[in-house]
Amino acid sequence: MSHLKISAAPCVFFFFFAAGCHPKGQNVSALQAQQTINVQQDSIQKIVTQTEESYKAMDNPTLLKKLAEQSSRLREPFNSIAYRELKGRKDVNTDTLASMVRETKNGNAILPLLLLRSLNERTYKALPVELRSGVLTDALQRSKTFNMWGLPHLYLEEASKALLECDKSALPALERMLSDTLRAPVYGSQVAMESIRYHYRLCDYALFFIEHLQGDTTFVMPLSPADRDALIKGIPH
Repeated sequence: MSHLKISAAPCVFFFFFAAGCHPKGQNVSALQAQQTINVQQDSIQKIVTQTEESYKAMDNPTLLKKLAEQSSRLREPFNSIAYRELKGRKDVNTDTLASMVRETKNGNAILPLLLLRSLNERTYKALPVELRSGVLTDALQRSKTFNMWGLPHLYLEEASKALLECDKSALPALERMLSDTLRAPVYGSQVAMESIRYHYRLCDYALFFIEHLQGDTTFVMPLSPADRDALIKGIPH
């Protein structure tokens, strides 16, 4: 924000210098547009700051309720204020997180599961692997955007790492996804371009996880969807 304030002065000078040369007021409009953007950015930043402060003031039970709500919407860990706030606390009851996963049993428990994995590996691994893989594969199949998972050829987010830690109990659910050509977009600038370059689909993510869970830890995702389709045809599903 400080950079915007510093660079505003030359813009004002240019406006006064050029206004007489351009009676149609193009520069007035440009300056007004920039000022509007600055005001909007300031307003958004204030809302973000206020929201984060309100979450910091919440006790753990309230934050856990918020976490469950955001998890049911498949919010990514980095986009869940409740997740980020709880992750930074030292007094979170991880048994409560485990209970949330056991009671929910599906993709709605993705954030409690990943938070438990981050805070208490022992309690996390005490959960049946079938339960963990069920939560992860359900969340994968229901994803509308795939930033929670990363890009198979480039980087993996924690949800993908957690799924790769599961045993072959995840395979039946993944194999059912091999026939699903639903687009698997990610948002962002560079990562979105990479996703578009590969034309990622849900079946491609399933292929990646299946190959690794079956023991091919050096599997590299082919760039061409046709090449991936050829590999998919070779997997019973």
